[in-house]
Amino acid sequence: MATAMTSARDQVNLKSDSDAQTVDCLHLLPCAVKYSGPASTGTYFLPQQQPDSTYEATFRGRQLHGRKVCLPDNYTGHVVVDSVATNDARDSAFESETPETPAAEQRVILSAGQFDSFTVWEHDRVPAEDDDEFITSLKWISVAASIHADCTDSSDEAVA
Repeated sequence: MATAMTSARDQVNLKSDSDAQTVDCLHLLPCAVKYSGPASTGTYFLPQQQPDSTYEATFRGRQLHGRKVCLPDNYTGHVVVDSVATNDARDSAFESETPETPAAEQRVILSAGQFDSFTVWEHDRVPAEDDDEFITSLKWISVAASIHADCTDSSDEAVA
């Protein structure tokens, strides 16, 4: 029986800035597409920026509304490819289970590109900055930095 790989043999290979390809147009769509391969997205998916800096587009005949989200300073996103899951047909774009591999097989996760922003799309409305789970999750980066920051002050003396 196969088990999920969590051993020390697993590798994550994030290329250096000079090696990694920059991804200019990363989109998070509210759907799952059961296809993995080349697609003429530049011909059929044409987002248009609106005067209020939001975006509109259509995908398979459905109207989409989008908002561009920038990553915090000093952070870089990576598009990763799992050596185990590259040929798997997934039922969901947000697969929660870890791909299973035989114990002898090494799992390598490679960076296929880097990004510093992405566009979040919704069907019926522009994603709200204070409501969308992907946009608000980025706020936790600064919260985590605050929680883990060194807050010792040399002027404070311990009270005995």
